[in-house]
Amino acid sequence: MQDAVRIAVLGAGSAAQVVHLPILKRLRGTEVVGLVDTRQRTARTIAERFAVPAVAADLEGLAADTEFDAVLVCLPNHAHESGVLQALELGAHVLCERPLTVSRESAERLVEAADAAGKQLLVANNHRFRYDVRAIRHFVASGDLGRIQFVRSTWLNRRSARPRRGWRREKGQEGGGVLMDLGAQAIDMALWTVDFPEVKQVRARTWGRPDSVETGAVVQLGLEGDITITVELSWELADERDHHQLYVLGSEGTADSQPFRITRRGANGIVDVTPPSGRRPRAVYTDSYRQEWAEFLRFVRGEKPIESQTDQVALAAVLDACYLSAEQDSEVSL
Repeated sequence: MQDAVRIAVLGAGSAAQVVHLPILKRLRGTEVVGLVDTRQRTARTIAERFAVPAVAADLEGLAADTEFDAVLVCLPNHAHESGVLQALELGAHVLCERPLTVSRESAERLVEAADAAGKQLLVANNHRFRYDVRAIRHFVASGDLGRIQFVRSTWLNRRSARPRRGWRREKGQEGGGVLMDLGAQAIDMALWTVDFPEVKQVRARTWGRPDSVETGAVVQLGLEGDITITVELSWELADERDHHQLYVLGSEGTADSQPFRITRRGANGIVDVTPPSGRRPRAVYTDSYRQEWAEFLRFVRGEKPIESQTDQVALAAVLDACYLSAEQDSEVSL
């Protein structure tokens, strides 16, 4: 029987508590061997809840007494770089919560370090593992939707769904506001769906209180191949539920994630070619995290060759350009 993959969790915040630790507790072939957080009382409480045997204030302290194969980085955005580099230096593969980091230069350093170490650095873009998004990407890649003309990615969260204070509201720690928090996911999902063509132009508008980070944004990207992507983001949605949507318009068909539907031109008119799912909407998101971990573990076990995360450098460059465009109130060329 194959040995369990030993995982250290760096950061005991909400992403670790709500998403990753509950999944890992039930995931076969894995063992969470340590939890690292400077807040030792909090870390011990969480470790007890999830039966994690070791707690440490820093990763080196954990490594002194505990062996691990992989590190899950769930730190505030500004600390991703130091956490990832430390994990790589200790010989571990790394799954890093999104976004990878807060600038293109930082992303380049991390990707280069992972490549040099021969370890997998995977960014936790779980929306790439959603059933509906993967189906849409398949129809795009197969050419069934024709020439792709337009992609729209919408991520609107209710005010109650986002923290009112803390590091996500601090530009120095988050790297920005809603653009960094939701935009990194929404832009990555849109670009990944069309296989990350080169971004040529960026135009962004943001709004929010002048004494804080931006709480809303609209982005337009001009891509190689005459594809346009628009992204709409908000932390301040006044509605009963959040709005998440990916929409693709092609010359021969369309795809929509909300509700999930794919149509294309047929000999006798428009045909619904939506693959059957049977999944409840909430299960689509829960399953995506499980599939994300399954993919990461394939790299850790050597079942797949290491893949360089150069597309995350491109994403970081787009985010940098978004902030520059919003600041200058003008289009930015990449």
